[in-house]
Amino acid sequence: MDLYQSIRHLTTRLDEAQLVYAVIGGMAMALRGVQRATFDLDFLLMFSDLEVARQILGEEGYTCIYQSENVSHYQKQGDGLARVNVLHAFRGPSLSMLRRAERLRLGNECLLPVVKIEDLIGLKIQAAINDPGRAPGDWSDIYRLVIHAGESRQTLDWSLINDYLTIFQSESKFSELKDLYERHL
Repeated sequence: MDLYQSIRHLTTRLDEAQLVYAVIGGMAMALRGVQRATFDLDFLLMFSDLEVARQILGEEGYTCIYQSENVSHYQKQGDGLARVNVLHAFRGPSLSMLRRAERLRLGNECLLPVVKIEDLIGLKIQAAINDPGRAPGDWSDIYRLVIHAGESRQTLDWSLINDYLTIFQSESKFSELKDLYERHL
């Protein structure tokens, strides 16, 4: 089974179980128009749906290799998706991300809930702050998202982006991001 088929199959199972989730990470960036190589699936999942998701993933051959209060990581041997990473949504900001998610097309037959660009930026800011070793790559992704939004004339919610920057004491980046966006309009 190829990557597309694996994603489609797994997300169809999540949808059939009526779980509340949204795609994040590299796949979300690609669905938002910013290409990035990825061979896993990252998604944000309503915490109350975690047990059902764990059961579905187990039925699909995934083994939970790590779980904390905030995240779960699943791995599978063989074809398709090698890894699925689940961010548990139970705090206000992540619950709001789920409410704002939009269904976007992957291929001809698959509509996936995907977090908004502003929320991807927020998650990337959090990742950069939480793991300084990842910061250069995460900030590069943020810049690419902002440039793409400007070039494609997408309106961004700058208040929301500023909220994320403020949460992670990165307010000094606000002007830089807004200027970058405006230069690419």
